[in-house]
Amino acid sequence: MSSTAQPEDHSDGVTIRPAVLDDADALGQLHVDSWHEAYAHLVPDRIRADSEEHLAERIEVWREMVALHDRTLVAEAPEGLVGFAGAGEPDELGLPLLALYVRAHWWGSGLGHLLFEATIGGAPSYLWVLEPNKRAIRFYENHGYHPDGAFQHAEEGLHIRMVRP
Repeated sequence: MSSTAQPEDHSDGVTIRPAVLDDADALGQLHVDSWHEAYAHLVPDRIRADSEEHLAERIEVWREMVALHDRTLVAEAPEGLVGFAGAGEPDELGLPLLALYVRAHWWGSGLGHLLFEATIGGAPSYLWVLEPNKRAIRFYENHGYHPDGAFQHAEEGLHIRMVRP
């Protein structure tokens, strides 16, 4: 994936394209909204509320991320941004998938798969996923990932690492 990647249009009116600086505000709001949707029953209310309180900071982080590298893709539908995915720099484990979020009303539409393919494709890669998030774990297992035994604790709970050689 590179900043020279061409937008990819899909029959459902969605375009997958590299994120640009003008997306930062919408990306920040999308990140908070989709995080809330994905973790509504998995993390305490106080943690979800905290993410909303720090929306301005999240937008600034997105400005910096988009300005510094070109590894974030967005899915844009007629109603605006509906998903995003981002990868880090490859390392000894492969390409790290840092984020993949889609608005809840797009779950099951295939959009997550399209974002995943556009971001990671068939590359060896890994990611961290919140352990009780069975929906996400199944999604990644369907894309060839498996837990490798590594874990880390975060405020929202236990994250497990999943790898795909």
